[in-house]
Amino acid sequence: MASSSTQPSAAEDKSILKPVMTLEGHEPWHVGLPDGKHHENKDVSSISYFPDGKQMVSGSRDKTIRRWDLREGKEIENAREVCENRIRIVGVSKNGQWVVTVGWHLKVSEVETGIVRTFHEDTWIECIDISADSTLLVGAASMIFSSWIDYAVRIWRLDTGELIAGPFKLWDDDCPSDIMLRLSEDSRKLAVISSNKRKTVDLQVWDVQTQKLDVQKSTPTDFRPITPLPVSWTTKHNSIVTTFGFGWPISEFGASTLKTVGAPFKGHTNIIRDLALSPDCILLASSSSDDTIKLWAFESRQLLASFDVKSPWNLVLSPDSRQLAYTTLIDTNIYICNIPANILTSIGLAEEPQPSTSKSEHPRDPHPLCRFLRKLLPSPCTDVVLTDEPHNPLDFPATSPLPRPLLNPDLNSRFAPAPPITQSSVISTSSTLLSRLYRPSTWWAFQTDHASPAIVDVALAPAKLRYATAGAPSDDDGLTRDEDYVPPPPSPNTGQYGSGR
Repeated sequence: MASSSTQPSAAEDKSILKPVMTLEGHEPWHVGLPDGKHHENKDVSSISYFPDGKQMVSGSRDKTIRRWDLREGKEIENAREVCENRIRIVGVSKNGQWVVTVGWHLKVSEVETGIVRTFHEDTWIECIDISADSTLLVGAASMIFSSWIDYAVRIWRLDTGELIAGPFKLWDDDCPSDIMLRLSEDSRKLAVISSNKRKTVDLQVWDVQTQKLDVQKSTPTDFRPITPLPVSWTTKHNSIVTTFGFGWPISEFGASTLKTVGAPFKGHTNIIRDLALSPDCILLASSSSDDTIKLWAFESRQLLASFDVKSPWNLVLSPDSRQLAYTTLIDTNIYICNIPANILTSIGLAEEPQPSTSKSEHPRDPHPLCRFLRKLLPSPCTDVVLTDEPHNPLDFPATSPLPRPLLNPDLNSRFAPAPPITQSSVISTSSTLLSRLYRPSTWWAFQTDHASPAIVDVALAPAKLRYATAGAPSDDDGLTRDEDYVPPPPSPNTGQYGSGR
């Protein structure tokens, strides 16, 4: 797919939107013609991401519902459902608990248990939406009369299937042919867009609780849309984003008045088929019969990129807004594309940081002296083992120097308090470590959260005792000095290094 520009823009991306994954599996489907022949169609009716972005569900008029593992890029075959009727709509709740499917019947499947409930089976469901809090399901069902078709809205609880609102009619005297609806973020309002036999497109806002029409905007159009027009709610401004058909740009409308908000999104030259707005209202994607998919900065209305795609149809953004999935009207594939990195950066969605491949466990200290001391001091990750066992002050390697004694030996041979040993306190940052160089008493880190060690009698010479606790001598000046002491012959039962040191 080569990119093409339909609106001059300094920031518009000129790169190619290359699929990083193509999901294949759905099959063509056929429609009988009046002359007895059959026409082959190639498309996937509907696609929806799971909220973790790792799976996707799709439905097709080939009478199958398929689940896809997006990490492996293949179908989860044991989750495939083969249905009696053609599947036109699929949707996943934002908590990932429910999958809604529409063929002739409206069904809700609980993902964890696999329990399936039929919510509606009397009349044809044209469109659905799931509330942002994953508690409500709204659908518009056709009502066939003697000479026209009308629609009634119903709202169900997702967990029980209980009908809590409706049915209430959307029109009294018109005959809408195509309809799309969306619940507001707080589920209090319902936006409905439809076309009718008078060649007008109607945008309505309904109050869900009272089931009454709040406001309506009707716009004449020269060409009656043959597919439902897309409509979305914003999460920041509680406004509506839609289009009125051929020759009309994408626009934002205030929900209370349906007056336009800001400038329109100008660039497409034919009818808009689908819209996808990121949850944070930063990025807008659109597909059109002009054979392009476009990306827009929502707030500024700036066209960021335009890509040539033959007959694009369904369009969805991944939950993190870093990928774009779409289908077309000319094949049965689902295409997954990474949004170019420069576009993500331009709208404040930098690429996710990659895991570090460095083998070093320590951050590099900018000060050369700290790097030198790091080589001399033990590593906190490999040489220091923290334990809840009582600390034995005499338990240290024979090759290590004795701990420094107190300057004042009259304090019952107890050491001055030292901070508890942690990885961050054994090897500190450069500024902290430099400050400790000027306080030599802090070089030896000892645990202070235990009771004082017991006093041990150690024989140094005949008839002489030395009181030792963690290496602290007593104030007895008559003791024999270590360097003057001549040890007796070793006993055959002592270890290699003796028993008293």
